[in-house]
Amino acid sequence: MGSGLSYALAIAKKDLVTQMRKRFEAFSMFLFAIIAVFVLGLVLSSATFIVPDPETRLIVMTEIGAGMLWVVVFFTGMFGFSPVFISESETGTLKGLSLAPIPAWSVYLGKVIYGFILMGLVELFLVPISMGLLGFTFAADVSPIFILATFCLGTLDLAAVGAMASALTMPAESKATVYPIVYFPTATTALILLVEITRMLAIGIPLVGPGIVDLLIILSGHVFAMVTLSATVFHFTLTS
Repeated sequence: MGSGLSYALAIAKKDLVTQMRKRFEAFSMFLFAIIAVFVLGLVLSSATFIVPDPETRLIVMTEIGAGMLWVVVFFTGMFGFSPVFISESETGTLKGLSLAPIPAWSVYLGKVIYGFILMGLVELFLVPISMGLLGFTFAADVSPIFILATFCLGTLDLAAVGAMASALTMPAESKATVYPIVYFPTATTALILLVEITRMLAIGIPLVGPGIVDLLIILSGHVFAMVTLSATVFHFTLTS
């Protein structure tokens, strides 16, 4: 287990170093996210302008803005995760990974860690900008731990789904067309949970009883299921 995890970390480090040398893909993800937030912010401002009451308008912008944030993260992740395995396949390094004496799940987990860190870096800039352009803030009585847990679990879930979707679309001739078809339905469950949790955090739903804690537990279960299931079957994808 320890050696397998060290291989995964080494693969993630290799991908991150390669990405930082290119810089183009990371910059493209960031630029896409900023443009999407800016456009959605204009649409949201125009749509809520017809609400006469300022307090009601703020509530509407808060609820809709929280959902729009994860929509932007969702499509930014789809844009960033798609080449995770496709580039390995095109350069021929995937064949070397399949022949290397390392567990197949280490390759998959390394890609998930890479996607998680890459999306996390994008979100560090995206979330504060989104809060300004989309006009929403988190409730004052919400613990930062719940906010951090939501974004960590959500990003990890999308990274796990994105990495597996990228692996499954490697044999396809039209990878750019097939990838969204695989990624979208698989990640929709996490997206629905994340939008609802973030909306609750924004409007200040109580943390006791049915609510945020329950949804976070469900989201944690979804993350565990996606990572373990994908890591288990990834061997067949790597050797096909």
